[in-house]
Amino acid sequence: MPPSSRLTSKCQVTVPREIRKALHLSPGNLVYFSVEGGRAFLSPAPESHARALKGLGKDAWGALGGADRFLRRERDSWS
Repeated sequence: MPPSSRLTSKCQVTVPREIRKALHLSPGNLVYFSVEGGRAFLSPAPESHARALKGLGKDAWGALGGADRFLRRERDSWS
């Protein structure tokens, strides 16, 4: 049986110790909730949003032939 917790009268819930340890959560941490397909998900907020986004989409430049090549083609199209 997976870890569980009961909803209080104030609609609060205690995150089970196993889950806190697995997600490296401690008191005061911000967490995000999402619902997909009738299931709720809990994920820790990144300590730095900038660091979490760093490198996101870097593979997209490869599909375009690299950033320099893409920019050269774009600039050439302006003429």
